[in-house]
Amino acid sequence: MEQTTRTSPYGAKTIQRFWDKVDRSSDCWTWTGTQGTHGHGSMKINGKNVGAHRVSYELHVGSIPPGLVIDHICHNPSCVKPLHLRAVKQKQNMEHRVAAHANSKSGVRGVSWHTARQKWYVTVKHNGKSVHGGSFHTMDEAEAAAIELRNRLFTHNDADRLAKTR
Repeated sequence: MEQTTRTSPYGAKTIQRFWDKVDRSSDCWTWTGTQGTHGHGSMKINGKNVGAHRVSYELHVGSIPPGLVIDHICHNPSCVKPLHLRAVKQKQNMEHRVAAHANSKSGVRGVSWHTARQKWYVTVKHNGKSVHGGSFHTMDEAEAAAIELRNRLFTHNDADRLAKTR
């Protein structure tokens, strides 16, 4: 059984069940047990489904502060490696997305086509409001503007910031 560096909120049997479902053969520690619809690992503890990433965070880092969620820095929802997890506000978790929503027609996060004007429009959600980032003739211009706007407004958009340095 893997040793943790802190006092665990879970009993020895739960900890053993956790480690029995973790594959540590790659950079991400992949949860091999039950997964939810979005790929997050899940295990039953005291009759309740608990996210495996949450269990890992609590085993290795500590309790999750009220009002925070666990963000996968690696963007792999089945990863339970503590170095790939951080406690953040839900807004920060959403800022850390890397792709457009599934219903996006452009396929680019924050970019949509305005049929009447025949231009690409940039809109970013921030603090519950839509922030307009301009309209553009090309998708490349619109995508660059969306990244620039997110970098100005967001604090946890690691992928945009990394793209800027490449």
